[in-house]
Amino acid sequence: MTYPTEGEILRKMIRYILRELDRALRSKSAYVYLAGIFVLCILANIAVVAFRTVYGTNEGTYAYNIMEYAAWSFIVPYLSCIIIAHMVMGREYPDPHIKDGVTSGLNRIQIYLSKLAAGVLLAGVFLVITYVALVATTSIFHFGDNTLTREAIRTFTDKMVLALPLFLAGISFGIMFLFIFKDRRKAYAGFFMITFAIPRLVILLAKDPPGIEIFKVLKRYTISQSFTLIPYPSSPDRSVPFIVGLGLAYSVIATVIGMAVYSKAERK
Repeated sequence: MTYPTEGEILRKMIRYILRELDRALRSKSAYVYLAGIFVLCILANIAVVAFRTVYGTNEGTYAYNIMEYAAWSFIVPYLSCIIIAHMVMGREYPDPHIKDGVTSGLNRIQIYLSKLAAGVLLAGVFLVITYVALVATTSIFHFGDNTLTREAIRTFTDKMVLALPLFLAGISFGIMFLFIFKDRRKAYAGFFMITFAIPRLVILLAKDPPGIEIFKVLKRYTISQSFTLIPYPSSPDRSVPFIVGLGLAYSVIATVIGMAVYSKAERK
């Protein structure tokens, strides 16, 4: 019996990743997600222009303010990572007993990592499209006032790049829960417990009152807290190495847990 070489396994994984990415991009969910991106970019600009029309030009109604508002909203795409992960997983969740021609010869760890890689690539595609759509629509809506400066775009880009490890953690959580639970409702529930409900509870209990000390400590280690700090470069609590490390650490933890559970899943 001959076993595939490392090079053959790598080529199979790359083919699998590209196939899953292609399937996800062609799915109806991807088109709906992209439509949502463009609609939000347009609505945000319409809201600011409408406010300026009614109340006059003042701080908060310029193009660079749109970029600031977008940075404050990074938590939204983070919470949507479960949707992106679901696009990659497809309607049918992976069966540990793989008989697919592309995945034949790949073990469960390789299957898991390939799905994760496809999810990260898909999120990257959506991120680039969102970035271009935001800058383009803002430029069009505010063409006359010349307030979308290179500095405003650069500042927003720096903030977005800093958020990348946190988005990676979101995709990792999404893939983990979708591999752990065959029931998508349980997967979504677990994701929102980890990414939204529990962090919000920790932040709430850390505030005065009640200001419970243990939750004040835990608050720093929530991804939600990092998202609130990213828009403010001058904040003394904002540490770039810590935010990057936190996102990467959660990504690794989620991936290890997901692979461990999937590796032990019963075969049909």
